[in-house]
Amino acid sequence: MIEKTTLLTQINKKFSTTPNDFDVIIWALVSKHSDVGKIQDRIGGNIGFSDAFWKSKSVDEKAVDIYGVLCNKRIVVLLDDLWERVDLNQVGIPKPSQENGSKLIFTTRSLEVYGEMEARKKIKVDCLGPEKAWALFQDKVGDETLNSHPDIRKLAEEVAERCGGLPLALITISRGMACKTTPGE
Repeated sequence: MIEKTTLLTQINKKFSTTPNDFDVIIWALVSKHSDVGKIQDRIGGNIGFSDAFWKSKSVDEKAVDIYGVLCNKRIVVLLDDLWERVDLNQVGIPKPSQENGSKLIFTTRSLEVYGEMEARKKIKVDCLGPEKAWALFQDKVGDETLNSHPDIRKLAEEVAERCGGLPLALITISRGMACKTTPGE
């Protein structure tokens, strides 16, 4: 089982390393507290706009610049971790369609966002089952930590269970536990 970001990373790598019909491939992490300007800065960096002058432009000016570069190209836009609808026009991204041959691929936890973004195809990425979640947690924590104190393994199992099968939570918390040798740590 892989998580959404990993899946999108693999898609990006495939587009970047395999011959295809697209002129531009854009990757942008959107995340919960991103605004249009931050998204534009990430996209601008992908297409050659990254100097201080460009970054000081208004959102509307950046949208015109981005659109000017992308409007006559076949593009793939990969947006990771959407928490709400992103207005492609406001960002400067030409709306992907069958006519222009462009694609938009995004990840989100929200079915509502899928609807608001008018997704044509949805791929559900499920949480890990208990066995796979524990195996991932063990792998990241390491045997040395798990065997360093009699109570740590039991504590680690409880923590892994509380992560609810979410890969990012399992990885983040287990890495934080790595190298700890007492339950108090």
